[in-house]
Amino acid sequence: MLPADDQRGGRRLAGIASFATVVVLAVLCAVLGHADGTGLFAPENWLDAGFLPGNATSPAWATVVFLPLLIGGSAAAVHRVVRAVAPAAKARWVFGAVWASLILVAFLAKLAYSALLLAIAGPAGLHIFPTAGALLGECGLTGAKYAVYGPLVAGVAAAAYRIGVWRLGRTVGERREQGQEGEGREGHGERRSGEPAPEAPGTDIASGAGDTAGTGGTAVTGGTAVASNTAVRDRTSRTDTAPGSGTPSGADINEIAGFAWLPAGAAVALHAGTGMFAWAAGPIPGGLGVATLIAGVTAVLAGIALWRRAVSPALTHAGTGATLWALATTLTVAGVLGFVPLWLLDAALNGFGGALFPVASALTRVAEGVTAGVCAGVVCVPWVAEMAWRRRREPAAERGGLARAVRWAPPVAVAAVLALAAGTLAPGSPTGVASVQGPTQAAGRDRNALLPLTVLRHDGQDPVIGDSTGRQVLLRGVNVNQLIDYGQPDPAKPTVRPLGDADYAQMARYGFDVQRLALSWSALEPERGEFDEGYLERVRTAVRQAAAHGIHTVLDMHQDTYSKYVSAAPGTRCRANASPEFGNDGAPEWATRTDGAKACGFLGRDLAPNVQQAFTNLYNDTDGIGTEFARAWGHLAKTFADEPAVAGYDLLNEPGPGNAPGVTSSILLGRLYQQAITSIRTAESKVPGSFHHLVFFEPSILWSGLGFDTTPPVGFSDDPLLVFSPHLYSESITMDQGLGVTLTSIEQGYTTAERTARAYGAPLWSGEWGWFGEPDDFRARFGRFLERQNEDVLGSAIWVWKKACGDPQNDPAASTSGGGVVLTTCPEGKPLASPAFEITGLSQAYPRSAPGRLDSLRSSATRRDLRLSGSGTGTLDVWVPGTDRPEATGHGLTGIKTERRPGGWRLTAHTSGHYTLHAS
Repeated sequence: MLPADDQRGGRRLAGIASFATVVVLAVLCAVLGHADGTGLFAPENWLDAGFLPGNATSPAWATVVFLPLLIGGSAAAVHRVVRAVAPAAKARWVFGAVWASLILVAFLAKLAYSALLLAIAGPAGLHIFPTAGALLGECGLTGAKYAVYGPLVAGVAAAAYRIGVWRLGRTVGERREQGQEGEGREGHGERRSGEPAPEAPGTDIASGAGDTAGTGGTAVTGGTAVASNTAVRDRTSRTDTAPGSGTPSGADINEIAGFAWLPAGAAVALHAGTGMFAWAAGPIPGGLGVATLIAGVTAVLAGIALWRRAVSPALTHAGTGATLWALATTLTVAGVLGFVPLWLLDAALNGFGGALFPVASALTRVAEGVTAGVCAGVVCVPWVAEMAWRRRREPAAERGGLARAVRWAPPVAVAAVLALAAGTLAPGSPTGVASVQGPTQAAGRDRNALLPLTVLRHDGQDPVIGDSTGRQVLLRGVNVNQLIDYGQPDPAKPTVRPLGDADYAQMARYGFDVQRLALSWSALEPERGEFDEGYLERVRTAVRQAAAHGIHTVLDMHQDTYSKYVSAAPGTRCRANASPEFGNDGAPEWATRTDGAKACGFLGRDLAPNVQQAFTNLYNDTDGIGTEFARAWGHLAKTFADEPAVAGYDLLNEPGPGNAPGVTSSILLGRLYQQAITSIRTAESKVPGSFHHLVFFEPSILWSGLGFDTTPPVGFSDDPLLVFSPHLYSESITMDQGLGVTLTSIEQGYTTAERTARAYGAPLWSGEWGWFGEPDDFRARFGRFLERQNEDVLGSAIWVWKKACGDPQNDPAASTSGGGVVLTTCPEGKPLASPAFEITGLSQAYPRSAPGRLDSLRSSATRRDLRLSGSGTGTLDVWVPGTDRPEATGHGLTGIKTERRPGGWRLTAHTSGHYTLHAS
């Protein structure tokens, strides 16, 4: 027991520190919630959502679950720890304790909140290991977010604590002086001359700011240290003893051995990180095994050092609960420190990524470290608690059992590491499937030389899109929005332009071999369960017309703002930094469930509360909306099940993050995708002569806005024909550009996308990219994008072919159609010449299909100059622009032929083994 004075002072100081934590954290949450209406950086909630949930999918669940757990849990943890060490601990120790506690509490609060959200969504369709990995990764990101905010909260709490200690010291000093005066008066007549006055009972005053009197029993005040004589005697006799036991406390062997679980936690965290944000780091020699070893060993060493030198000495008289919490927070901090070398090693091997990307990659490493520490604590803390209980129950017999437990700890930890590193308990792993065979291919079918597409896989190489004869196909082309059912802001201006054969003839002059044809669910299924066959016929016509010009079609279920039925009512008033929403396109009215959320867009149209509420209801399958979405895809797939001109299906354009980004935009989005894939494959299997098409899937719209984002967990689907299809808008329309900075460069945008596709074991194809505005402002960036695309041997589709003056994405006052390959004046609709550099860049020479695998590709965006190499046997098919017949040289080629086509030439040759081609 601590002396009564210390107990009273400790309680008072703990109350001061915890109250400061509550106030600062509450103010921080409120300010961030107001400044950041997305809920991405603020605490999981829009203030616009209200304070009580009105339905099962309301974002206000964060108000009644996450925020109370975050604020109340932090206050309770701070109170418990500070009470255990005050008034002896220094302010900087309190700072660290508050900061670490906030990180751990944030993780646990997010875990509880996410568990609630998943319980509301239901377990159907969720795979346990991918879901668990994604959940840990998302909770780790929350911990990392509060690691950033933590110093502000901890700084104020530590300052309040220091002031409290100073005031406590003054109070004790005043009481001492009063006591000495009283004793002097009472004993004046009895004390002989020269005899020193006795000390006040239970008090001792020592001067010296920042010093420690006795053995940790001192409170640092403004130049005064306060300690109890009885405390000094008691602590001196029990410095190395844990409460209630005769075993060492500060360097307790159980607690030190417990840090051996950190490598196992690191292995779990690395798997979770790979499943959630593989984009953040490049490959390390030796893979996850070496990464686990580096992070784990570093974390163990850091944890032991922190415990022995900083944490344990202050816990001399802490109770079991405070000691275990301190151990848990130390493990969390040690986990973070363990991942620092991985961040530095990745930078040395793969580069920091340029611009501000190191900040993002560092945040994900912190997230992995938090996850590692928490996972280690799940095993370590109960183990230490059990050992402490045994020491109290069997103090004489404990030493032998304790020694045996310690001996077993490292082997068990190593075994767990090896199992996890081998992937036996991984949250998900890329599907290792060979080239699709049998019923999923139709090698003999074609339409105008367009063959069914598949995924080609070769050992040691990234998978690529290919055709049924085994040739790699890049797919380079353009988005077509002329079948979208847009909301119409101006009744006098059409929202789309007519689509006809002339469009595809003009696309062919650019050498395009793919269109990403944007469709609207609202037009396909305007009434629930009733499909518009007239709209489907328009889609069929567009597919046939494109195929007649040698152009594949990717069918894209498009949306912007979820639906055109989310527009704000007239007279809607929005708070600062928000504006009334206008619905663009997407879901039908019957599938648009906004539950009264405000129609006020924040940071653009896509992050309005009503839009995210609608997405959340879709992901949660509220009222069967998600099931009906999957059924609509089944209907489309049945229509085109035997159509080789259809390259595949893009499940959902730029899906919104939902009310709880990470849970909704990763776990539940992945489940929705799997629903749609199952419906598609079921429909295809029912059509005679059909085959399985590619399935393109996208991360949330935040990838388009940031250049990265959490994604559906690796392993959300085992379908072998998946294609990862993010939109690469870095240095274009990403949010950072509006702030005058660059978070993710064009080159890093490619790198993040390629890392993520590799984690999925899927090919990469960018479904959108482009620049808008004055051509001279983006000429150089346009060229850099195309250069990197060639360097990485990839394909893509630029946004967009033609925009109408009434397109809701256009500025109503603009004098042109505001972007697109084919430009017009507004409102007249007269043709405008496209920038010359765009025409030459988009129509540059490239291989439409190449036998086997392409090894390299270089093509000039300003002149006709193509160089490529590859390995395989078959027919090479190359597009070369220009009026003059191209000159072709190379080796490994026979039967070179050139055939004039509108806008250029088609060059074909037979390859055998390794081949090279130079066309100029």
